[in-house]
Amino acid sequence: MRRFILISIAMVFVIAISFFAHGIVSKTRGKVKIEEQIARLPSFSFITLENASYYSDSIKKGPVLIVRFHPECEHCKFEISEIMNSKIPASGIKILLVSGAGREDVIRFLDQFNITEKQGVMPLLDTAFIFGDIFGKDVVPSNYIYNKELKLVKILYGEYKTETILKYLEQGE
Repeated sequence: MRRFILISIAMVFVIAISFFAHGIVSKTRGKVKIEEQIARLPSFSFITLENASYYSDSIKKGPVLIVRFHPECEHCKFEISEIMNSKIPASGIKILLVSGAGREDVIRFLDQFNITEKQGVMPLLDTAFIFGDIFGKDVVPSNYIYNKELKLVKILYGEYKTETILKYLEQGE
């Protein structure tokens, strides 16, 4: 009887270790896949505020700054305010502001920053909630910085000052 208990415990232990090892391998493979997928500007489609489709394939050269935000996020408000008041919009950098919130909430939020007056700024809606599938995480705020050749330079999760964002944008030039 004692031998049966020891064998049962050993089998449970082996099964548990196998389960955890499989999870780690799967997670690592998924992470590598996402890293490869976003190493260059990935193919995606979001909706503009005018309800038209916007395809990443229309971007032929960078630099590009993709900002993931939510209208209720205070950190997003600070960061977008800082970006819009910096030299980034006037420098020829394409800025994609992507949110999964409702159209009216996004419009009210962005109206604070005179987005329509900024050249190269494109507010987009993630109505299908695919941002996380494409970029691997759905953190707000987050910034994905691509260089002139549309290669990923840096990912910044959380609130950052424009000096930091601009440093990586200039680094990619």
